[in-house]
Amino acid sequence: MLLFRAFRCGRGFTLIELLVVIAIIAILIGLLLPAVQKVREAANRAQCQNNLKQISLAVINCADVHQGKMPPGIGSYPQATYPPGNYNSVGGFLFHILPYIEQQNLFNSCLVPNEWGGGPTYSTWGSATLGSYNPSLNPLIKTYTCPSDPTFALIGNNIRYLVTSYAINGQIFHNSWSKSYSIYPASIVDGTSQTIFFTEKEMYCNNPPLAGKGWPQNYWVDWNPPIAAAGLGQPLGPGLSYFQVAPLPVGQCNANWANAGHTGGLNAGLGDGSVRFVAQGLTPTTWWYALTPAAGDILGPDW
Repeated sequence: MLLFRAFRCGRGFTLIELLVVIAIIAILIGLLLPAVQKVREAANRAQCQNNLKQISLAVINCADVHQGKMPPGIGSYPQATYPPGNYNSVGGFLFHILPYIEQQNLFNSCLVPNEWGGGPTYSTWGSATLGSYNPSLNPLIKTYTCPSDPTFALIGNNIRYLVTSYAINGQIFHNSWSKSYSIYPASIVDGTSQTIFFTEKEMYCNNPPLAGKGWPQNYWVDWNPPIAAAGLGQPLGPGLSYFQVAPLPVGQCNANWANAGHTGGLNAGLGDGSVRFVAQGLTPTTWWYALTPAAGDILGPDW
């Protein structure tokens, strides 16, 4: 009986007290959430910087192996043409540098007999004679995707291995059939530390997923999306080639510009292998000067 009375006399929380506790917890969460988001974004930005550094160093190593010739944006490499028996690869820039980002096995998986019946060649283009490179058999290349890319969520899980969050400077990595290869570092007259080679670029830009497929715009296997590429009819010059950063409507960025899901700026990989976070306040003129490899431009003080 005494135990029962003691139990009945125990005092619980009143409704007001519970509401006060809930309010305090909500306030604490509200204070902590921005800090957590900032830490997460800092980690994502660091990952993007590391990816661009790996890509930049890969192209330098690739050029060293091939007498200074850098891979094209798309085409045959390391030779512009591939006669019978020649061991060449045909595809986009990011395909050519796979062996230099520790993806030699993936690169080798594309080996097929060439169409002349000679030695083997590499190809990302399917045909009756060359066979077909099927990227669905390969894993997602994390080096080619930025965790801050907001358009990544638009891609279906079954085709995420096809995408990239980065772009090439089309004035350097061009079509190998229409121009000769750029030579490292001779073609970069303005200086490798003063010239942008790669930037971030969202996977979707004014190109919504196709019904039932969701194919991304930046299909890395055959074509790495370029910026500042006169060969594609893009208008070039100060103010005409610039960049965009968050907040942007998802998938509604300028397809000819660099863009990123970061706030305040984006990452750019330079020709010397370094990576720079370019602030949003950079003038369009300085941005353009940083894209031109051999125009004799002098970067502005805002660089």
